Amino acid sequence: MKRIATVILGAALVLSLASCSKLGLPGKQSASPAPSESGMMEIKTSTITGTINRMDDYLVLLLDNGDYQIFDFDKGLDASTFAEGDKVEVTYTGVLGDENATPVATKLVKQ
Repeated sequence: MKRIATVILGAALVLSLASCSKLGLPGKQSASPAPSESGMMEIKTSTITGTINRMDDYLVLLLDNGDYQIFDFDKGLDASTFAEGDKVEVTYTGVLGDENATPVATKLVKQ
């Protein structure tokens, strides 16, 4: 009798975990952005301010708290009017501090 109850309890546990992941409940979260009304995927952008420390084919930004952040440039971004020492606001995609992926600067505005 205990063996049958254990099997039934185990099956119920497996089914409940499987149903949670299908419904998007805690246990499995989607990492992909949600589609917009037009059907295109929206990419989340953020902004940060700092001083340009180095400009090459990438940007090193000195933040107000003394930390440095490296950004790649978006293909369409023209950074030729900016120089080291400029105080700028950077609009970017990605996550700051992620060692596996460098955030991408999509817009630079002088402050």
